[in-house]
Formats: sequence, C-alpha cells, structure tokens
Amino acid sequence: MLTLALTMIMVSFSNPSHAGKKPVSLKVITPKVVVYYFHFTVRCTTCHAVENNSKSALTSLYPEKVKAGEYAFKGINLDDAPSKPIAKKLGVGGQMLLVVCDDKKIDLTSKVFLYAQEPDKIKAEIKKAVEKVLH
Repeated sequence: MLTLALTMIMVSFSNPSHAGKKPVSLKVITPKVVVYYFHFTVRCTTCHAVENNSKSALTSLYPEKVKAGEYAFKGINLDDAPSKPIAKKLGVGGQMLLVVCDDKKIDLTSKVFLYAQEPDKIKAEIKKAVEKVLH
C-alpha cells in the first residue's frame, strides 16, 4: 500500500504534460485613475445622484479602461472604520469627489454637486479632470 502511494506521488511530480511550461503568473492590476466618492451613511437624493452620475460618467467615457481595471470608481463611506486610512492619505474630512492618478488629485465636489441633476455636465467635468491628472 505504501509503495502504491509513493508511486502515485512520483508520477504526479514527473507528469510530462507540465514539462517545459512556464508557471502562470497572476498580474494584479492597480487602477491608474480612480474616481473616489467619499460620503457618509446618511445621504440625500442629491448625494445619490452625484454618486450614480459620476460612476456612470466614468464607465461611459472609458468603458474599456474600466473593464480592464485601469480606471475605477470607488464609493467610500466615511462612517466605516476601514475607510479612515484612504481618507487620511487623500486629506478627506467630509463628503468629496476626487479624481486621482498617482500623486495628482482634482477635487470636483462643488462642480458635481452643482450639476447633480445634469449628468452630461458631470461627465464633461470628469473627462476634463481625468485628462488633467494623466498629463
């Protein structure tokens, strides 16, 4: 019985179907551009509109980049303890919409709240901000 078990182990390690193949490497994609929407648990209709329209704008402007994980939208609840480190890192103390790329960030909070019910204007502002943080 022991001989059979050892033989099975040896066969599995000497399987010729794996000979000459390179190991598969998993590449973790870190988004290059992130649109962060920082909010609190209690939100009004306007707050929800800002989040939904901003997320929709990024997705419709850059569908392939979003799908590939290069661009991302992240809603962050400031009332949740795990959000504290990213809020501190980005200097966020309250409700805010930021477009971030590396060490560049653009605060669109006042514009997106002004245009909360105007998705096309939010889309235009996000496009300008993304182009600016990339250059």
